[in-house]
Amino acid sequence: METPEYGTVEFYTEQFADILADIQYDRPDITDNMVEGFRLAIVDWKLYYEEQVNAMAHTEKKFNETFN
Repeated sequence: METPEYGTVEFYTEQFADILADIQYDRPDITDNMVEGFRLAIVDWKLYYEEQVNAMAHTEKKFNETFN
């Protein structure tokens, strides 16, 4: 079986199918954990990039103070 090229629809189809395969009718806690894990990943991702933007703003300010 050939691995689909990264970023293609086929690639993400396989990724999501793997995650969805974890849903168990007799273990609703797994589904709840999956949903909460996705929510927390979004929160963490946003926080990381907000901090990156703040760091870049600080760097830009410092650069402008030094070279202007």
